[in-house]
Amino acid sequence: MKTRMRRTWATRTAFLGVASMLIVGLLFPLGAARAYAQLVQLPRIAVLDFENKSGYGGASIARAATDAVAGEYQKSGKYEVLARGEVEQQLKDLDLAPPLDKTGFLRLGRALQTESIITGEVNAVTFVGSPKQAQVVITVRVIDIASGEPINGAVATGYSNRRPGYTGDDDTLVQEAIRNAAFEAVRTIQNYTIPEATILTTRAGTEVLLNRGIRGGLQPGMEMIVVRRGEEVGRIRITQVSDSDAVGEIIDFGRGIQSEDRARAVYRVPTVQVRAGKVKTEQPRRPGEGNKLLRALGPILIIGLIAFGVARASSGGNTPVQTVLAEAGADGNFEPYVRVSWKTTLFAKSASDTIQWQIYRSDFIGTDGNGNLIPVGVTPGNQNFFIDTTVPRTFSYASLPREGSEDLELEEIDPAPGVAVGRSYTYQVALVYRERIEVEGGAIVLFKLSDRVRSGQATVLLPVQLNTPFQRSEDVDPKDVRFSWLAAEGANAYRVEVSTDPTFRDRNRTFVSNEILSTAAGGTPVSTERINLETALLNRLGLVGQRVTLYWRVGARNLSDDPGPIADPHSKLRYVWSRPFEFTTQELPPSP
Repeated sequence: MKTRMRRTWATRTAFLGVASMLIVGLLFPLGAARAYAQLVQLPRIAVLDFENKSGYGGASIARAATDAVAGEYQKSGKYEVLARGEVEQQLKDLDLAPPLDKTGFLRLGRALQTESIITGEVNAVTFVGSPKQAQVVITVRVIDIASGEPINGAVATGYSNRRPGYTGDDDTLVQEAIRNAAFEAVRTIQNYTIPEATILTTRAGTEVLLNRGIRGGLQPGMEMIVVRRGEEVGRIRITQVSDSDAVGEIIDFGRGIQSEDRARAVYRVPTVQVRAGKVKTEQPRRPGEGNKLLRALGPILIIGLIAFGVARASSGGNTPVQTVLAEAGADGNFEPYVRVSWKTTLFAKSASDTIQWQIYRSDFIGTDGNGNLIPVGVTPGNQNFFIDTTVPRTFSYASLPREGSEDLELEEIDPAPGVAVGRSYTYQVALVYRERIEVEGGAIVLFKLSDRVRSGQATVLLPVQLNTPFQRSEDVDPKDVRFSWLAAEGANAYRVEVSTDPTFRDRNRTFVSNEILSTAAGGTPVSTERINLETALLNRLGLVGQRVTLYWRVGARNLSDDPGPIADPHSKLRYVWSRPFEFTTQELPPSP
């Protein structure tokens, strides 16, 4: 076995363009900005009226969302946002009306001289918490006019600010939540880099070679449109990816794909469903995900690829797990961690030798000499979970070429970084296994790496620091208790539990508050409204008027996490819970 040392460094590149613009502005204050604007043409975008699918309000809600998104793009200073009147006039001149089809996007985009058009909808408007907050969910899509397909987008949730004692109308809260949702959506879109590449060559009229790979954001199964002079000429689907290049199969030859054509990824916008007042966002599966064809052909395809020496299957062509769960938690010392667990498929269970599970994290994106992602941790083949802590770790992992290898080569990571408090991550899991393949005249044994399977989001949360009632407070009036704590970085939802049971296991003796929504920054005070524990808890326990020791704690979570923090085994609630505090209630004289 070989053992190699590799240390991964994150690098940042400082862009000189911004600095040069500032220098120009300083040296030529009179008219410099105007001259620069004439030299550099900002991308033109048009924002079409959103649809209101929420069932709340009407056209005014859709218009507010449209204007809020357009305003966020305008404030970024990176785009020329066309005026509503200009867009509406072009729609009228072209006899078009939203929602547009692919041809409509192409006609409108050409008339407005834009490369992309913004569309979207208001998915849900609900009211939550106490004091009441508006919650608005919107979907924003960036449509490429050449193909009529989304190339970027976001689903975002916005909340109105908490206003204790607020007596105004609901529309004011909704408008504020819409603006906050628009801010989040546009920020998400601008932070996403659209994967693009150039066609280097075509192969036998069925495949193309591209000049970008993993570092350019390309992934197996990704569908891309191929564009020439602003028009779609075909489509490809990525099948093989290395560090710096990729291979794609042609799925629509269209007008004929040629060298120097540009390929741009199609963005799969998450779908939003509202059921019984609850909003659920689902990530779409990428076409071809799971490589079902490779699994069906199995050994026949592998033997053929080995014989011709061209096997470069994207990740082994096999899916080892059904689902991957990433769940935040805190250990017995209340130190944060993420637990990654998975359920295996029949493929993994039937593999003759499961050698090693490799776990990948969304912020750790380096690649090794075989063009594979470098894992952030490993576990033995018989262990179906991994604990990711804040502590860096050293380990060795199996590095394999895509077609497999008869030798198992190890690389040492020293160290892999731990997680950071307040940060959100997704994970992927893959299996290193050994496979025996029958060939003419005997058999060969290959070590192979399976497909990677992705988890939902998990946010690392430090348990909140409780404030009031202070630890071991005495003579607390149970009819008037306000609980307060310091916000956890990365959390936006909280819940308070109060119990006579210090373990909180006896749910019959435990009060659970409504969920409290707050976008307060980490370390900022958060509190409940005043709570009457006498009626909420003590009365049903027959403890009214007595001196009672109560224990309280606060759970925190991020609403975007899926499925959320590790569920409490007794309440099944998914929160990262704080250390409990205790206090003693007043002993009141009996009623006369």
